[in-house]
Amino acid sequence: MIMGDAEAFTREFLPLFRPVPPTRPGVCRICHSGPNNAGHTGEPWATCASCKRTTMNLYGHTPHVVPISLTTRNTQLYDVLVRERDLNGAGGRRGRGDFLAATVAHFYHRHVRCLEGLAGGPFTLVATIPSNDPELPARPLHIMWEVVEKVGALAPLWRPPILLEADTTFAPVLADRRSHRDAFRILWPGWVSGARVLLVDDLFVSGAHVQSAASALIESGAAAVVALVIARLINPASRSPHSAGIWQEACERPFSFAHCCVCDPARGTGA
Repeated sequence: MIMGDAEAFTREFLPLFRPVPPTRPGVCRICHSGPNNAGHTGEPWATCASCKRTTMNLYGHTPHVVPISLTTRNTQLYDVLVRERDLNGAGGRRGRGDFLAATVAHFYHRHVRCLEGLAGGPFTLVATIPSNDPELPARPLHIMWEVVEKVGALAPLWRPPILLEADTTFAPVLADRRSHRDAFRILWPGWVSGARVLLVDDLFVSGAHVQSAASALIESGAAAVVALVIARLINPASRSPHSAGIWQEACERPFSFAHCCVCDPARGTGA
């Protein structure tokens, strides 16, 4: 998918997206959701409780998760990502895979320098996370496989399959929002050693899948792992005093592909 097509495709669906806040007090430095307050000071933790849990007991993890958009469960973007629905656009029915590919292509074109800055240089490998659904064991493919193959800037760095489900016994672990260093295995370690990896996924919920995959890549010698996810699921009704404010801010601020949570000019401002 070429850039002009991606920009035109996403233009009519801009209302589906919500801006992701940059790292600042009250925004998790990993997933850009709202962390809990520290009991002894009342100040927000640097990372949310979910990211603290999913980055423990691993060989390594990525501190760099870049969501394109925030979402909640009652949005059309969530329906596309989770309920696998296509979209109705001005040109008729728009396929889910094409929409996701256009979203990734447009964002990557705009923010490749932001992503490479986190990785410490140009990416040398692109990976996706295989399906780890306990109801669909041993299904190695995922919608993001199709998406990455359609993005012209990423397809040359795509080496399927790098990550494979290690054992079906880990599917319930990840479904319970717990990470595990043995949940995924690397099929071709030689491709990973020394690589700067862009790990592309559709929805970041707890981080269990992303961080388990990042751990496997790092254990196989990856020099850096940056996770690019289409959406970060946020729960405005959670007990976190920050999540509702983050979502309200996201609904009040217009979304633009010109800014991301790395280069957002709102960096450092309050929610």
